[in-house]
Amino acid sequence: MKSLHVGLVAMALVVLNGCTQGTPGGPGTTAPSGTTTTANKPILGQAEDTFNLSVPVMSSSLKQGEQTEATIGIKRAKNFDQDVSLQFADVPTGVTVEPASPMIKHGDTDAKITFKAGDEAPLGNFQVKVTGHPTKGGDAQIEFKLAIAAKDTFTLSVPLLSTTLKQGETKTASIGIKRDKTFDQDVALSFGDLPTGVTVEPVAPVIKQGEKEAQVTFTAADDAALGDFTIKMTGHPTEGADAAAEFKLTVAEK
Repeated sequence: MKSLHVGLVAMALVVLNGCTQGTPGGPGTTAPSGTTTTANKPILGQAEDTFNLSVPVMSSSLKQGEQTEATIGIKRAKNFDQDVSLQFADVPTGVTVEPASPMIKHGDTDAKITFKAGDEAPLGNFQVKVTGHPTKGGDAQIEFKLAIAAKDTFTLSVPLLSTTLKQGETKTASIGIKRDKTFDQDVALSFGDLPTGVTVEPVAPVIKQGEKEAQVTFTAADDAALGDFTIKMTGHPTEGADAAAEFKLTVAEK
């Protein structure tokens, strides 16, 4: 029973500390004989001059248009105290890493990095290669698992025909929302420049989670500007990218 407990504790420590199954680096390593690979092996008797990188055991997941933070750790052997710069390869198209060239200083145990996925980043599971380059000695490598999922999106809908409003008149219009299957956030609405003499109430309406539309009221003053206008409307979700739509408004003479 005692050995089982020790095994479980060891397993928990592996999960907490991350995976270190990459190849080591540092002055105490050498490439296999007859190869040019960077997959180094410890030199007999000099293993204390090596280091390994560690990454999260589970895949880091992010959605298109979002970002996620990850930790790249370092496990130093007894005599290794160098700075280690990090480089990334095989990063999916549309994904950026910030900072682009992070460094784990000689007294640090890890570096924080941020993966940012663009709105059009490819979906799927990817293996990003992380290389640790010390001041002296061989590089260390490890693979970082990155999963990219479809973004939670929504679109706004407005009346197809222009809403006509006479000077001194008030009219109500419906602003609808079409949600993707997984999108369930509140969406705040804002309006661009309105025609002179035209106001909207409420000024900052919100389409609540579970609702399909919001009612807004346009009021034209007696001397409101006449003509056909296009009003830009923007939907701001709690998280993620905004959506925009254009609202056609005609102000006529009373």
